[in-house]
Amino acid sequence: MSKKNVGFIPSIIFYFLAVLLVIYAIWAYTYCANIISNAVESGQLTTTGNEFDIASFYMSNSGQYFILAFLLAAAGLILHRKQSSLNEPTVVGNANEKKTNDEELDEWFNEERS
Repeated sequence: MSKKNVGFIPSIIFYFLAVLLVIYAIWAYTYCANIISNAVESGQLTTTGNEFDIASFYMSNSGQYFILAFLLAAAGLILHRKQSSLNEPTVVGNANEKKTNDEELDEWFNEERS
């Protein structure tokens, strides 16, 4: 494996973990929805007055995984862009502008000073 491709491995790992977390979060969300709907149907839970508790139940069981998956995907994107920018050649100065004789060089220095 070349050094050029090694830089993309951490971003791929972050993307993979983000996908796994999204899958788990979806599963946890459906599980929470089933628990809440079963509790409401059986009369153990009323939605009136318990909105905060229901939202807290969803957030504690699935919401945090959605947020973590988003953060991991963002970290993977940042690493991917950083590695891509490191692989691109950078141009310093204007390569087309060359001064060959002394008069042109003195003129160029005077332009740069002002």
